[in-house]
Amino acid sequence: MIDMRGYFTHRAYSCVIEKFEASFDKNILNCDDYWFAFTDLQKKISNNRCPICEVELTKSKDRTNTATLDHFRPESKDMYPYLKCIPENYILMCSLCNSTYKKDMFPLLDNSKRAIEAKTIEDTIEEQPLLFNPTEEDPLEFFELAFRMTQQGGILELKRNSKTIPKDKTSYKYQQCETMIKIFGLGYCHKNPRKDTRKERNLETDEMETIFVQECRVDILTKHYTTFIKLAQSIQNKDKKAYALIISNKNRKKELESYGFYNFIMKKQFSIK
Repeated sequence: MIDMRGYFTHRAYSCVIEKFEASFDKNILNCDDYWFAFTDLQKKISNNRCPICEVELTKSKDRTNTATLDHFRPESKDMYPYLKCIPENYILMCSLCNSTYKKDMFPLLDNSKRAIEAKTIEDTIEEQPLLFNPTEEDPLEFFELAFRMTQQGGILELKRNSKTIPKDKTSYKYQQCETMIKIFGLGYCHKNPRKDTRKERNLETDEMETIFVQECRVDILTKHYTTFIKLAQSIQNKDKKAYALIISNKNRKKELESYGFYNFIMKKQFSIK
C-alpha cells in the first residue's frame, strides 16, 4: 500500500484545484465531467500504481487495472451526497479495487455517526471510518508484510503492524486494519482463500447480477511475492552480496522503488514464513 500523503502539498495541487473549481457550477454539483482532473496528479504521487493493491495502472478502458478516481466517501444520497464535488474526497484506485472490492462500502466504527449532511471533509471528523485514505494516513503505521507459502504458491500479504496497532480486537485501529485487508482482499490467503459473492450491475443490460469475488487476490499477491522475496531474503539473512546484486541493477532498483512495499521491506516491517 502506497503512502500518498504528499498529494495535498504537491506544488501542482493548487493549480489543479483552481482549474477544477472554475469548471463547474457548485450550486448544482455539476462536476461529473471534471473531477477526473485529479487523476494524473495522483498517478504521479503513486508512481502510476494503485495505492491500495499496487498494480501498475493503465489508461486502457475496461481493464481491471484501469486508472479510476473513486469517491472515498460514496456519493449516493444515503451516504455523502454533498461530498460529490469535494476534491479531498477523491482517491485514485485501479478499477478492480474501486468497482469490485470497495464499491460503495464505507463502514464506520459506529454507523449511527455517519455524517450524511456533511458538506466538507471537516464535517466528518467524528465519524471514525474503518477504511483509511492513503492521502491522509501512512500505511506503514498500520501494516507489515508477510511472505507466505500457500497452496496457491508464494503470497505477499498485508497484516497488522504488531508494534503500532494494539492486539485488542475491539480497538478502533485494529478494526481499521482488519477492514482494509478484508474489503480489498489483501490478506489471510493462508486461512481464507474462498470466494465471496457480491452484486454488480451489468453495463450492457443494466441489471444487477451476482458475481464471485476472490476474497484473497492470489494473482496480485503472488506477483508481489515474486517481485520482492529475494530482496527481503537478502535483508533478513544479512546477505550483503545478494542485496548489492539486486540494487546494483538500476532498472530493477527503480522498479522496486516504485512500490510502497519497498518502504516496508527497507524498514524491516516484514516476516518470511
